[in-house]
Amino acid sequence: MIRWEAPGPYLVGFTTRVGGVSEGPYSSLNLGARGDDPARVAENRAIACAALGLDPARLAVNRQRHSPAVHRARPGIREEPGDGLWSDEAGQPMLALSADCVPIAVATTAGPPRLAVLHAGWRGLAQGVVAAGVRALGDVPTAAIVGPAVGPCCYEVGEDVSAQFDGDLTHERRLDLWSAAERALRRAGVAEVERLDLCTRCNPELFFSHRRSGPVRGVQGVIGAVAG
Repeated sequence: MIRWEAPGPYLVGFTTRVGGVSEGPYSSLNLGARGDDPARVAENRAIACAALGLDPARLAVNRQRHSPAVHRARPGIREEPGDGLWSDEAGQPMLALSADCVPIAVATTAGPPRLAVLHAGWRGLAQGVVAAGVRALGDVPTAAIVGPAVGPCCYEVGEDVSAQFDGDLTHERRLDLWSAAERALRRAGVAEVERLDLCTRCNPELFFSHRRSGPVRGVQGVIGAVAG
């Protein structure tokens, strides 16, 4: 797990595919429910929660739809459609899944601590999931981190997709999702933005990737909570 040293009382980590119990194309720390043994997925999620000292029974996970919908996290919720979760409740774990899309964490740096985790592919970025996540935290200073996602080295798109973003973000048909996410955060008013700049497609030993492996594969994600 790659920990974010967030500026405040937060527990946030980006998982890798290492250290879980799943097998085959889902090996090993797969956090997604599609295709894998549900018991193994539950154990993997418990492993990820334990790494941050969080209660897996309270874990909130959206049914992701590449949308701009961001919801307040509720303990144990698994199937609410949306692509972002936020909470101001200490110890409420939240998980946003990704396998090339951008996982993002946003945290308040003044006032009561509030945290959001977001799943942002090109559709979500174009439709405003980042702005929705920042708005959910209130009109206060925030910081964010852009996690592992498919890099500008590997994300080839058509003109219909590149047209959704600033022209300089596409080079030789490859879209820079990392920079697109950072720009969306800054335009939403986030003052401090960190980036990991790790390509999921280029690092098969660390990450699952839809572009590399197709639909039969696992997912990693960003997991976090306001510290208790």
